[in-house]
Amino acid sequence: MKRIFNQTTIALTMTLVTACFAMAQTASAASPAEQAIRAAEANNQFSFVMFYRGNDAATKAMHGTLQSALSNRQDAVVVPVQIGDVSEQTLVKQFDATRMPMPAIATLAPNGAVCSVFPRRVTEQQIAAAIVSTGQTQILKALQDRKLVLLCAQPTAGTPVPAGVQQFQADQLYSNRTEVVTVLANDPAEAEFLTKIGVKPGQLTPVVAFMAPPGVMVGTFNANVSFDVLAEKLAAAGKCCDDENCKHHKSAQASQPARR
Repeated sequence: MKRIFNQTTIALTMTLVTACFAMAQTASAASPAEQAIRAAEANNQFSFVMFYRGNDAATKAMHGTLQSALSNRQDAVVVPVQIGDVSEQTLVKQFDATRMPMPAIATLAPNGAVCSVFPRRVTEQQIAAAIVSTGQTQILKALQDRKLVLLCAQPTAGTPVPAGVQQFQADQLYSNRTEVVTVLANDPAEAEFLTKIGVKPGQLTPVVAFMAPPGVMVGTFNANVSFDVLAEKLAAAGKCCDDENCKHHKSAQASQPARR
């Protein structure tokens, strides 16, 4: 199955996911860095959390690149964290930062999704690319929550979500672990991401992109996709359930790839 996110990034970001959840649940005694991250989330800003040991050349270079890349942006902030700072030890432990190659940056979206991790060095182009679209942050957050994602690229805001998608989300087997994300197919902010996952921007009928954690593209489908096809494709990708007798497993094993 096609992987939709860089595998190195997935491995590093998934290491930090539990940390983000724990940080969000800590309601009191927030450190200065934690307070800065929460303030950024409240202001709909991305946080570039920069972990470092000392003020060496690599740290100075990374911090300088960050400052230069973000100097004219209002949608992102830099949050430096010295891993030896006693006041930041909760955050350091939550991110397991002492095990990361230093210096390192973890980019957090306003919804708490980890969008990227950059160990040792970073470029301005990488920093700009880490500030992703709203649709992508929703998808990343859902995948990092280990949920299945049905992305519906809609031609207009009033277009109904395809019936097969609604049935899949309502099914007892999938309802608790499925997230439906809708975006406008003609939204310029989503065009790059839609293209990356194989959905042509600006289509006049709904397109469904089906994804499973950590970053597996199960398939793309038109608006007529049925619940059964979605379930069978999920089973064929090995992401359905643990029941070998599940009818979707059996159907997926017996059938040829469905035309879309």
